[in-house]
Amino acid sequence: MSVNVEVLASLARIALEEGDHEKIEHKVNQVLEAFNQLNQVKTDGIEPFFYASPEMTLREDVPEAPLPVEALMKNAPDSSDNCFRIPKVVGDIES
Repeated sequence: MSVNVEVLASLARIALEEGDHEKIEHKVNQVLEAFNQLNQVKTDGIEPFFYASPEMTLREDVPEAPLPVEALMKNAPDSSDNCFRIPKVVGDIES
């Protein structure tokens, strides 16, 4: 399977140096090959495992008091009127 590094970089919104294309394509293909090998593992009769360890369970969903707005906003790199401000991420994507 081959990956179009230009499209991948555009979707990830990263700029690539001239010599990076081949290295990144090689590494992405290695990851895809590893997943392909995992897809070939026989899992018939194996129960799905939902937790990282048998001791892990979901906690009861109990409503709690919300955190104060000031405590939340002190972690924001940029804010306005008690809202997080983030860079624009929606726009035209060249393919």
